[in-house]
Amino acid sequence: MQNIVKVLADTLLVDLFQKDSQGADISKNEFDVMMEAYKKDHENKIDNSDQLTSEQKVKLKSFYNNAADSIKEYCKERLRIEGRLVE
Repeated sequence: MQNIVKVLADTLLVDLFQKDSQGADISKNEFDVMMEAYKKDHENKIDNSDQLTSEQKVKLKSFYNNAADSIKEYCKERLRIEGRLVE
């Protein structure tokens, strides 16, 4: 399952990068799915680590999710400003 999530995220990233570089419109839902897939992939990697304590896992997941959410909102706002976000 973990590999499927990563493949989905990578596929969406390539598709969205291609659309962005061509100046095409980008679907909010597609963008959100990609970001959530990367967050889930990271969470799975952290959960599967034997070298981290439970507290470290919680902290790392929180930091990553906060950073990913900030990047997601920044990108969506940029696309809104450019009139290219399909909501």
